[in-house]
Amino acid sequence: MKDRYKSLFLLWILGMPVTVQAADSVVLINRYPINEPVFTQGLEVIENRLVLGTGLYGESEIGWIDLETGDFQVQDQLDDNYFGEGLTATTDYLWQFTWREEKAYKRSLDDLTLLEEITFDGDGWGMAYDEKADVIWTSDGSAQLTKRDPETLVALDTLTVTQNNQMIERLNELEYANEAIYANVWQTNKIVKINLQDGQVEQVWDLTDLVEELHVTDANPDRVLNGIAHIEGNRFYVTGKLFPIIWEVELT
Repeated sequence: MKDRYKSLFLLWILGMPVTVQAADSVVLINRYPINEPVFTQGLEVIENRLVLGTGLYGESEIGWIDLETGDFQVQDQLDDNYFGEGLTATTDYLWQFTWREEKAYKRSLDDLTLLEEITFDGDGWGMAYDEKADVIWTSDGSAQLTKRDPETLVALDTLTVTQNNQMIERLNELEYANEAIYANVWQTNKIVKINLQDGQVEQVWDLTDLVEELHVTDANPDRVLNGIAHIEGNRFYVTGKLFPIIWEVELT
């Protein structure tokens, strides 16, 4: 141990850059109970309001979550043969994905009114608007992110996500923040931060301690962590499918 710190000291003296990797931590800021748990597929902050999209055939909806009352204020419901997935807001409108139907909905930001329905290629899982590059990143449950045109959702490029030379499969709900993509990994309690230049996972947060607070006793495999919405800085809202709560956390 002494030799390690001696080496760091010598590097500092020589003027060379030194990086010390700190443990990735989840700081709980607040808990917001939800009156009726829903099958959360997408979560997004729009001008201090929290929009939520749900899934399942015949039950897919989109609306606002009132964090003070815990009410889900439904604004629209998808046709019974559409399975709602992730969503993201650009500067002009909101996109909502479907799972295997290859349909996406363009909606107004103020009341979530449907403006247009378009076709895209592939399965839809998560989506996130990269405001710096003016593109939308999407996931399909694999280790690949697809870069898409924000107006048409036409695929422009792909990025393979890896950690320690291993592909990270089952990327699900996405959020763009701090010039990176934050992603749920399906059927885990983990959120990963992805470098958009090379696809490398930069940080991993394990939210198992929060999930275990729920004391879930059933064996429903769909009851998993899913839903990330950026507030500011390192603060996020996070939740899960059929979870009775939304947490406000700081991911550092």
